[in-house]
Amino acid sequence: MSKSIVVSIAAGLAIGAVAWIDPLFVPLVLAGPLVSGAVCAAKAIGLRLLALAWAVAGASMLVSDWIVNREDVAFHAVVTVAMVALAAASWKLSRTLTARRGASELA
Repeated sequence: MSKSIVVSIAAGLAIGAVAWIDPLFVPLVLAGPLVSGAVCAAKAIGLRLLALAWAVAGASMLVSDWIVNREDVAFHAVVTVAMVALAAASWKLSRTLTARRGASELA
């Protein structure tokens, strides 16, 4: 397993742990994927690693909430899909804007 994959998994587990802090949950699951997608695109970090981190985060939220509270499984499954989609959309948009900016500077 490559170091990048391990870092993505560790980041996802850390995000999942931070999600237990109630005031941080909504900003984390809405803004976190958007910001991290833009940052990863800017730093040329692949979309797969970004998606892996958010999928692991969502899965850890799902499993931990199911173990502790025995509830919210469907909610966390939907939130996981949404977080990965938001991160991917932000990554793609950032890459597209960067490519356009580079093309306009060359013209």
